[in-house]
Amino acid sequence: MRAILLLLFLAAIPAARAGETIKVAGTDHRNAEWVDVCREGLIYKTEEGAFVTLTWDSATPAQVSAARTKKPEAFEHALYDAYWVKGTVFQVKPDGVIIQVEIPEEHKEIGYKDGAKILENGLVIVKDLPTSIPQGEGAPIEIVAHKRGTFTFDLAIAVKEIPLLTVAKPLWALEQEWKNQEGQVMHARLIAVKDSKGMFEKSGKRFIYDLSQLDADGQKRAGEVAEKLAGFPIP
Repeated sequence: MRAILLLLFLAAIPAARAGETIKVAGTDHRNAEWVDVCREGLIYKTEEGAFVTLTWDSATPAQVSAARTKKPEAFEHALYDAYWVKGTVFQVKPDGVIIQVEIPEEHKEIGYKDGAKILENGLVIVKDLPTSIPQGEGAPIEIVAHKRGTFTFDLAIAVKEIPLLTVAKPLWALEQEWKNQEGQVMHARLIAVKDSKGMFEKSGKRFIYDLSQLDADGQKRAGEVAEKLAGFPIP
């Protein structure tokens, strides 16, 4: 009987939310729930239903690690400024596939999905959409892509500049050829920079290299990559 009464008592107690207390722009938010990642930091939903971003320099290693474990692909999407595209095929052209983007209202509030920025209603063109994805007019599309610029789309009655996207990652996110000042060559991906040291990755293995040993072109490209990596947590 006592056990039953204890269970009834515990059942009557409101369940505590499993959120966190975070501070954003000087304001404490209790019971905030982590929901996604963006280029600037971790996105949380507050107890009031608003979305706030805890910047990388304010997030703890434990918070970053937990988020990365849950959504590893989101970190990559955020780092490489990916876009989430959902809609239907509008037209297939030699230059690529024109997509009519139509995002439900409930997805727009947060602005991101799995670390990728949500493209809102409009037309975009994807020039390297895999043939494995149905491309007939009206076919549903949901992909992650990267912006490369704009495309001039002739609608017959008007000319419109629309975003030009590619499924392929930016070149700086891929393995590149690097030469040192003696002309020796290595192929690797630069994933982190601190002072004059660079962390490179090759076939899943990482190593540290002194960037001052690179030739002039390599140092220039390393500096450009360092700017893109700035402020983002090391993978």
